[in-house]
Amino acid sequence: MAERLRDPEAWQPNNWFGFGYTQVPPFGPQSPGLGMITPDGGRMRLVRDRATIGQVSWFPGYDYGGSPRHRGWGIGLLVLPEHRRTRAASSGLVLLIDYLFSTTATHRIEAATAAAAAPKNPSARPGGMSREGIVRSAQWRDGRWNDVVIYAILREEWEAGRATQTKRDETAEGSALR
Repeated sequence: MAERLRDPEAWQPNNWFGFGYTQVPPFGPQSPGLGMITPDGGRMRLVRDRATIGQVSWFPGYDYGGSPRHRGWGIGLLVLPEHRRTRAASSGLVLLIDYLFSTTATHRIEAATAAAAAPKNPSARPGGMSREGIVRSAQWRDGRWNDVVIYAILREEWEAGRATQTKRDETAEGSALR
């Protein structure tokens, strides 16, 4: 099923940039699919019922100050069409954000998505990220320039979210023990 990640239909409608775009090598024992985590980024499969349903990736983000200290992580996501709108994307992003904040010293994680694919409901923000704005005509796709929406989360926002979740978990556990 991982071969589907090389299928143009899997990337449609918002991430297909034409043939020759080789960002996603196939997973497998002879590929980078087993040793994918490096200081410069990496990618992990999204798996449901032992089947690959997509991937999350991370890479050095934009340099905002001329020093690696000012660079956060950029993150990306691809979910195969038949698994979209199943919470797989949100779950994958939350796990990736947790992983990056837990294992690196980064302060900022950001993601960009095609404006046409951006959630219309503000409560549906990916991974608890804040919508920061639109980058106009930033992406050439489908024969024209398209807008991109930028989302980001800062370490202190992630930590506050974890603290809130921990309190909810403790309250639920306390209620269950009564």
